[in-house]
Amino acid sequence: MPRAYRPSAGQPPERGSSLVTTTLLLTAPAVLAAAALRPRPRSRAAAGGREGR
Repeated sequence: MPRAYRPSAGQPPERGSSLVTTTLLLTAPAVLAAAALRPRPRSRAAAGGREGR
């Protein structure tokens, strides 16, 4: 039975990072930096119980 597909005309890249690797290398530091720089809520004990006044 003949196959329904043909091989691609172009050649695959010889070396280099995959799209997934490149995406992770670009987005992971940004996500970590956003989490580290996100303001943390103050606890009631640290505020001295004066919230809402």
